[in-house]
Amino acid sequence: MNLRRRSPPIGDLLGIAPRTFLIVGAEYKRAPVLLRERLQGDESDALRLLWRCREVGLDQAMVLATCDRCEVWAAVTDEARARTDITTLIAEAAGDNVADVQPQLHYLSDSDALRYAFAVAASLESQVVGEPQVLGQVKEAYRLAGRAGMTGPMIDSVLQAALSTAKRVRSETDIAAQSVSMAACVVKLGRQVHGKLDKAGALLIGDGDLGDLVADHLTEAGIKRWSVAHPTPLRARELANRRQAHAASPSELAQALADADIVIAALDSLSYVVTAPMIEVALKTRRRRPMLLLDLAIPGDVDPAIDRIDDAFRYGFDDLERLAMSGRKEREEAVTAAYAIVDAELANFLRGQEERGAADMVSALRAHFESERLAVLAENPQMDAVEVTRRLVNRLLHRPITALRQGQPDKSLDAAASRLFDLDQKQE
Repeated sequence: MNLRRRSPPIGDLLGIAPRTFLIVGAEYKRAPVLLRERLQGDESDALRLLWRCREVGLDQAMVLATCDRCEVWAAVTDEARARTDITTLIAEAAGDNVADVQPQLHYLSDSDALRYAFAVAASLESQVVGEPQVLGQVKEAYRLAGRAGMTGPMIDSVLQAALSTAKRVRSETDIAAQSVSMAACVVKLGRQVHGKLDKAGALLIGDGDLGDLVADHLTEAGIKRWSVAHPTPLRARELANRRQAHAASPSELAQALADADIVIAALDSLSYVVTAPMIEVALKTRRRRPMLLLDLAIPGDVDPAIDRIDDAFRYGFDDLERLAMSGRKEREEAVTAAYAIVDAELANFLRGQEERGAADMVSALRAHFESERLAVLAENPQMDAVEVTRRLVNRLLHRPITALRQGQPDKSLDAAASRLFDLDQKQE
């Protein structure tokens, strides 16, 4: 369903532009890791992109930047122009050219964009379905949009509906159980390999959402000695500060591996970050004390060849997923139930938009006519009633007449004008 088509055609006649909900961005299913990494940033980067959106004429927009995606969600009056402008801004933020970036982006509008937004907030579009961080990330993106003065009626209503949908999904389905169970399984594996974890050390490579969740659970289980590594030094320091950990530089990675009883890889790199030779060296340095390696990346950051090395225990994402839930059927049932909620909430939202649309149009019409009346009076306060009404009629009819005359004949506009002004009966 197209939100724009639900507004009465009188909006076109009077130049009162309806809004389209539009999403443009890079997400993990389509965009490569390299592009997503270039678009990752802190709060100041998101605000900078929001301000650039304002500079090109957008007035309702938010930026959702996570490990899985960097997207602009916007309520726009000119969809084609907004698509072009946002694509250009994302390419600019990535330090790349539009021709290279555009094929890697996805574009959604109207009900498709709304369904996607609701599903994202409910963690149905995450690499790890059900991971809890994304809801907070959506809320933070909305907060930043408000701080930048970029919220408005449509963005507000979409976000309120998306957050309400996410809460229903989490309370009425088992969708959140997978990621929490996966983190709990990691703690159990850690204890099986190392016993008590209060004296164990851990290394977190990357900043994936699931990696954060697992690291939080391991910290709660007793691990206090942390190192973090990331290809971007600034990001490594940010992660280290958040965890009160040591930021390992690339040259320190070998020693960080040797010091780690548990390694969490969540970088989503294009190639293996942890290789078999690296683990052989680390185990030699550790005098063969066992290592637990958790590969949370998709397709993988840890070389499967490590499975052939004694005292190294590698668990990939699929391994942890199988441990976390009893079977594929339960996961699929949870996702199906969650999407049923998303679709029900979307239908409710669209019905509400239709009802509010008529009221909004009435308000817009009143405001439009009143502004035209005041403009006529301001031209010459001494005009008599005949002149005032003549000028007012001309001003009120200017846009409708222009719209009816321009372009190809539009029967919907003709019908709207006839119905609204009762022209058929007047001609009889």
